[in-house]
Amino acid sequence: MAVGSLKHITVHMIGNAHIDPVWLWRAEEGFQVVRETCKAALDRMEETPGFIFCRSSAATYKWLEEREPALFERIRQRVAEGRWCIVGGWWEQPDCNIPCGESFVRQALYGKRYFQQKFGVDVRVGYNVDSFGHAATLPQILKKCGLDYYVFFRPGPHEKALPAGLFRWQAPDGTSVLACRPPHHYCCGPDEIADRIRTAAEQAPLGLPHVMCFYGVGDHGGGPTRANIASILAAAADPEAPNAIFSTPQRFFEAAGTSAHSLPVVADELQHHARGCYTVLSDIKRMNHECEELLLAAERFAAVATAAFGLESPQAALAQAWETVLFHQFHDVLAGTSIPEAYDDAWPPLDEARATAMRVITESLAEWGRHIDTTRGASPITFFNPLGFDREDVIEMHTQEDAPQVAIFDEQFAEVPVQREGDHLVFRVRVRSLGFTCYHLSTEHTPQAVTSSLVATPTSLENRLVRIELDPASGALCALRDKRRLANLLAGPGAALVVLRDTSDTWSHGVAAFRDEIGRFEPTGPPEIVESGPVRAALRVKSRWGDSTAEQTFYLYDGLARVDACLVLDWRERHKMLKLAFPTAIETPVATFEVPYGCIARPTNGEEQPIQRWMDLSGSVAGQRAGLALINDGKYGADILGSKMRLSLLRSPIYAFHDPRKPEPSVEYQYTDQGEHVIRYRLVPHGGSWQDAAVVREAQSLNVPVFFRFEDVQDGTISSYGSAVEVKPDNLLLTVLKKAEDGHDLIVRFHETAGRETEGRVDLHFAQATWTGRVRPFEIKTLRFDLDAKSAREVDMLERDA
Repeated sequence: MAVGSLKHITVHMIGNAHIDPVWLWRAEEGFQVVRETCKAALDRMEETPGFIFCRSSAATYKWLEEREPALFERIRQRVAEGRWCIVGGWWEQPDCNIPCGESFVRQALYGKRYFQQKFGVDVRVGYNVDSFGHAATLPQILKKCGLDYYVFFRPGPHEKALPAGLFRWQAPDGTSVLACRPPHHYCCGPDEIADRIRTAAEQAPLGLPHVMCFYGVGDHGGGPTRANIASILAAAADPEAPNAIFSTPQRFFEAAGTSAHSLPVVADELQHHARGCYTVLSDIKRMNHECEELLLAAERFAAVATAAFGLESPQAALAQAWETVLFHQFHDVLAGTSIPEAYDDAWPPLDEARATAMRVITESLAEWGRHIDTTRGASPITFFNPLGFDREDVIEMHTQEDAPQVAIFDEQFAEVPVQREGDHLVFRVRVRSLGFTCYHLSTEHTPQAVTSSLVATPTSLENRLVRIELDPASGALCALRDKRRLANLLAGPGAALVVLRDTSDTWSHGVAAFRDEIGRFEPTGPPEIVESGPVRAALRVKSRWGDSTAEQTFYLYDGLARVDACLVLDWRERHKMLKLAFPTAIETPVATFEVPYGCIARPTNGEEQPIQRWMDLSGSVAGQRAGLALINDGKYGADILGSKMRLSLLRSPIYAFHDPRKPEPSVEYQYTDQGEHVIRYRLVPHGGSWQDAAVVREAQSLNVPVFFRFEDVQDGTISSYGSAVEVKPDNLLLTVLKKAEDGHDLIVRFHETAGRETEGRVDLHFAQATWTGRVRPFEIKTLRFDLDAKSAREVDMLERDA
């Protein structure tokens, strides 16, 4: 071997064709691209005996199975030969920050099961080459789904420094996978690629004799060309060139992984590439969020109704709905970066998925309700809690405005304070963990006089725990007082609607923070009291900026240490961003953000960050430990600068407009996020830590309602209240109760939320089955309950024995 030769470096050439099934084109065109690209790859195999092609995304294989069965069969044959490599194992390549944690599990559950059933392949390589960032919790999900390796390209080296291109990626619970960010891009041009092969070899990680190099025309399909392939064959034959071989990601990892013990560990999230995509096109994000929460609630209710009461399992319908949601989590769809027509196509199937979840909930609760004893009083109403902890929440129930006064009694027939607001009744209910309770409504009783700690004035609301004050001049909160600690948590106008200039593209490429404030919504009149009763009081502020209007209503409840708000926006701005700001008085702040199936602490540097349902600032105020959590119902971008929290609400760039394009004055463009938006959020002031304040549970409660139904008076086989499932202690959060994919067992999944090693307990009361065991800090645990044996064992996330 000559001096300077790179022949000792094996370059694993990964033939691929990244295909966006939807982006600057609609799904039908995406199908055509998949079909033609797969045909081309099969043609290359006929021409070059050693050529290997890699492809992910179960959803697109299902397209071919249903619409091109002959082509699908040809692919099956090449997979069996080892020349068509299935990677990823997920239903699609989703955005890897916005979906909830369970959605990532379902990507693998449905994707890997499909590949196993249709091709006999157990995919081991996770693969999201085009996603814009990757949550810190993904290694645990990957590993527990049987994915030992992970390939990604974004963020690139200019966006996220890493100690090496090959490293061990570690989740907060300590689980790790072998991850690789290969040199170069995942796509290339159609011409020869000799330089690409050489420079890849020069960037072999940590001096290892192996490196991956992707090639093939992509985005709109295409795949490896004859010229690409000729370059690889030429390099292989050249004694001075790197040892280029047709390969697969798994072969690379297995070869390079022999040095895994010496690889650096990255215990961090892999961010950032396109920070604006976590806010833009909020409607698609809200729809995804609603579908996720409703499908999970439907599964929980259906699991009980099926196992305990004999309801026919709706598993097939729920699986189809999940596949729809998972497809639309594709990164360019969920990130809001596709063309308008792509979203015209997305709404009908997502509407159907949401309707499926609601139908299953309705049928499951009807079956459950038929077995409940409701004989303690007239007009029974049964409330169902889909969450895995006891909760006390406020119910709004529709009634006729001219209906007589009513009294409401709980399951012990104690009267419950009730408040009439127009055509709604407002009252509180207590419901057990994944359980039910039967209340009764009576028009024959005169409601008792109620004492309440609520006080409402035109500029303030308070109960015995919390006080808020509004500044009439700005329409913003000027005080948020936790009365248990006296101090004002705000250091400036809170709940302010801040407008920022935003001329970045749809993705906000190259933007780290949004700081160019150009104005704030200003009130169009004084605050007004819109509710003042024994259960709830409310103040409303109306405001305007430019062509946009806002109506923000703040709610306070008797005996609850939280503030809820409902914001109704009519947004008519272009090239602007809207944020909800809370400048706090918290000193030495520590910022924590929820991420999929976990949380992460981040610096308070003002950079835009992806979040899930909550963020928290904890520190001290006036020498006392204090904090404030901001919880939302479907927003995914935020920033914290020092002690100021800001939730990103809306962005209005041009649809699918990518740098370096510039708007042309003569062209009429469509802008995102135009029109009406309804946003709910919750403020939880606290002393101590966010863990002690049960912020995670508060977030689930805001996002998942208590369901109710009117029942007949009936003798039932079960009491008037109870719990089907309990998970203890409080730092363990139930997310999944579902029928197993095979057999009649039930699957339970929960995760540890507070970073504490815990002795856990799960009780399936309706089945008299219990599990106890140790749970690691931030661990996601999956159990399989055999209802006949009344036993449980730990399994992986694909429901296989661990």
